[in-house]
Amino acid sequence: MTTSITSTCACGSFNLKVDYLNDTLPLDRGFCLCNSCRRLTGSCGVTYIIAPSKQPIDITKFNLTSYGTTDRLTRYFCSTCGCHVLVKVSHNQSWHLATGPLDRTEGIVNWINCKWVEDTLDGGISVWLKEITGPDGKKKPIPRYMLQDWNGGALVPDHIPLNVLPEEKKVHTNPNKLEAQCHCGGVKFYITRPNEESKKAQSPFPDLMVPFHSHSPENPNNETWWLRDNDTKYLAGTCTCRSCRVASGFEIQPWAFIPKCNIFQEDGSPIDFNFGTMKTYESSKDIWREFCRVCGATIFWHCKFRPELLDVSVGLLDPKEGARVESWLDWWTGRVSFKEDAVSSSLIESLETGLKQWGEERAGKGSKS
Repeated sequence: MTTSITSTCACGSFNLKVDYLNDTLPLDRGFCLCNSCRRLTGSCGVTYIIAPSKQPIDITKFNLTSYGTTDRLTRYFCSTCGCHVLVKVSHNQSWHLATGPLDRTEGIVNWINCKWVEDTLDGGISVWLKEITGPDGKKKPIPRYMLQDWNGGALVPDHIPLNVLPEEKKVHTNPNKLEAQCHCGGVKFYITRPNEESKKAQSPFPDLMVPFHSHSPENPNNETWWLRDNDTKYLAGTCTCRSCRVASGFEIQPWAFIPKCNIFQEDGSPIDFNFGTMKTYESSKDIWREFCRVCGATIFWHCKFRPELLDVSVGLLDPKEGARVESWLDWWTGRVSFKEDAVSSSLIESLETGLKQWGEERAGKGSKS
């Protein structure tokens, strides 16, 4: 007996059906939090599952761009919408499927750990993914590995804060300028601190704060919800909507809400959507997404109804600040945006529960787990 799953990108030009033998499921998979994966995708954690070995994949049927990240890994993303869909491993010629575009993952993927936590400097999303409901219906802890999760990889001790970079090796960056770039360096920009201009943007509330399907997201008093901590930081949050998943290729898309007036090209010019290796894809009417046409990193999300406020992929932000970039960002802990769209319900339940617990700890005891 077999189980079929289908991988489909945002524009639909990649559509691949694969069949797994039932006795091979679920497939164990962890989240990779390394700097390379975060900058390659814009995401906060990257996951792939191995494709059935007896089912050949002919990439010539699809409009894909290849990007070699190492001498053993070649990644493929849709040339039209930017969705990461496949990885080819050279030493054994195996194919791996990105989990975001899959039409189902419950019963297919068994989420088991987070790895390369050391690269995050602050634990990244691993501090929110504490435990998860397994295939047997029981809660289980999600271990965190400093580097790889095989060959006796070192676990992150549960009792220590996750500022894992030794103090003497920390790099102190410009406190008023946050640099960002994709993996290949074809898209580089920087963000400045909030100022009076930042307050002039207008926007309804996002689904992150006010569930789109249950309340009106309108903002009649034009509250500057994107500014936080006495207007010194920007709001950030996690999204699991289908559009984000099939445009990026991954389960969880982290966005920071930044006014356009606070984003500049590397040379100091105001931001636009036609510089470097950036490419635009209209994912819905009057809604646009930018990605790097060389490495496939998700860059921006923006739309007609709030043109002066952009969603910026957090995975591109300077890793020397730590993956959560907390000196610049205030994370929303009350909700995962569009969690109703998630195909990995157990994963997103774990994420939202962890976010709420983290927020309560910080509000009450000031703990930074």
